[in-house]
Amino acid sequence: MVSLNPYQSARLMICHGLLIVLLSLAPQVLAEISIHASISNPSPWVREEVLLTLEVVDDRSMLEMQLAPWSAPGFSLRPLSPSVERIKTDQGIRILHRQHWAVMPLYAQAMSLHAPSVELRATGQGRFSLTPAPLSLNVRPLNPLLPVDVPVSRLHVVPTKLPDAVPRARPFNLSFTVQGSGLSVRGLRHWLEQSLHDTGELRIYPPEIHLVDNPDPAQPLLQVAEIRLTLEAQHSGQQKLPAITLPFVDPENGQIQHASLPAHTLRVEHPLWLALRPWLPWGIGGIALIFSFIGLWKAIFPRWQTHRQHRTWLREIQAADSPKALRKVWQNIPITALHDLTQQLDAACYGSKPFSASEFEALKARLVEHYVLRPPP
Repeated sequence: MVSLNPYQSARLMICHGLLIVLLSLAPQVLAEISIHASISNPSPWVREEVLLTLEVVDDRSMLEMQLAPWSAPGFSLRPLSPSVERIKTDQGIRILHRQHWAVMPLYAQAMSLHAPSVELRATGQGRFSLTPAPLSLNVRPLNPLLPVDVPVSRLHVVPTKLPDAVPRARPFNLSFTVQGSGLSVRGLRHWLEQSLHDTGELRIYPPEIHLVDNPDPAQPLLQVAEIRLTLEAQHSGQQKLPAITLPFVDPENGQIQHASLPAHTLRVEHPLWLALRPWLPWGIGGIALIFSFIGLWKAIFPRWQTHRQHRTWLREIQAADSPKALRKVWQNIPITALHDLTQQLDAACYGSKPFSASEFEALKARLVEHYVLRPPP
């Protein structure tokens, strides 16, 4: 162990103190993080959804970001998908964090909207929070006689392709979509029930509604309601489907308007006939093809069989090794031969003078030549 004299110990303590003082006097590098809140429409109608956007821009020193719990009295909130992107500013590259909400004012008056605070943790600065400035809205009133479930947004009804025919006494589906904002399953169900009623010819089941929020990032407030109706026609023939009417308030003037799906006429048929009818062209074509094959076979098979028999007889003629064997083959062939060839063949078989091998081969060659030139029918 090294021991220090009092003088050296005093110098070491002085240097250590000076280092602490210098470090405390050094300027701290603060993170450049800003926050801003904006509203898409500061003068909405009551119950009209507007877009609240909270933007946080950081210089890539932020380690953690969390929204503080918040509520907005007098407003209905619908959270939307956040986004993060890299932007270029005069100070350099920054990271832009966006949080979105669909905000619906519930009262017609001047209102103040306080966006949520953001709790942050940044490099060299620890934890802190940022709060955007409050936003002012001048909410305009609507006709007090309007039902509360009428959306304040333009609605677009998009039907799907309908079938040409449906089965009788069997459920079938009719699907379409409704595009807009401020939609609710309860409100859509109410107005659908106003348009659809059971009749003696058409039975209507309760609709199935699936609401999709923010399907298009370019339109954050857009909602799509996927609706499927289940219907059942009781009689065959032409069946007229009822028109569907959905009211909405036009944000341009605050007046009520209607989006509609016009009435459509379907053909109702027996389920068995409806199932078989698409296959009829295939069945008729298949039967015609079978008959064509049968006719072709009847026309080709006899000729093929005759040709095959001709080749067999020709091989037997060529393979005959004696006049008697040749005579046995020749008499089975239905052909009108020349008398001299027949007489020569009989003489070779039953005559007193035997044929030489060269004479037999010559006779067989003449028979083959006559058979090839004049085959049997």
